Amino acid sequence: MKLCVFSDIHGNRHYFQAVLQTWKNSEFDRCIFLGDAVGYFPDGVWVLDWLQENDIRCIRGNHDAMLTGAMPIAANKDEVYQIEDTCQHIRKKNLDFIQSWPDKIEEKFDNINLFFVHGTPDSPLEGYGYEDSAMAGFDQPDIDFLFIGQTHRPWIRKNFHTTVVNVGSIGLPRDHGSRPSYAVLDTITRQAEIIRLTVNPLPILQAPGKIHPVVLDCLRRE
Repeated sequence: MKLCVFSDIHGNRHYFQAVLQTWKNSEFDRCIFLGDAVGYFPDGVWVLDWLQENDIRCIRGNHDAMLTGAMPIAANKDEVYQIEDTCQHIRKKNLDFIQSWPDKIEEKFDNINLFFVHGTPDSPLEGYGYEDSAMAGFDQPDIDFLFIGQTHRPWIRKNFHTTVVNVGSIGLPRDHGSRPSYAVLDTITRQAEIIRLTVNPLPILQAPGKIHPVVLDCLRRE
């Protein structure tokens, strides 16, 4: 089985459509989204519609939880997050869809134990798994692959029992702003890899609308 795992689209339709173009030539048996469909960029509703129409298995992220009221929105941060703006356009079917998302998924494919979460296993919505953190050394005998998002920085680390894969971000890469990423796992070969694209951010930078300057600065990172 070939499994595609992606995360943190954050309403960035321009980047996501570029990724979707490459997926037309890919044969994934299954796709799993690790959360944060909304926030930062204006097209969160479009992203939610796409995920639902394509029957994608989804996990809830912190921005999704803010949108439904399950987590508070810090007033001093929403100028950046743009969650309240998305709330003005959200429909009941979108809210119902998000509220059906679990905080984590545990699956077994081809005798491989997989764990999927937005943040970290002990803090699904608010945990951050950086490559230089203790999270990178996560190692459990009953988990073969752990897939995480949240940090917007992709990396892979193979430990004795568990391979930890941070799939990075499609909508807002924080290391190289024009390079969205996702992960692919081949369950037969037991190999995971990070796939990165290069997308021109100029259409966003030239017509930013309400997108916060801090977010635009991320897209400029080389």
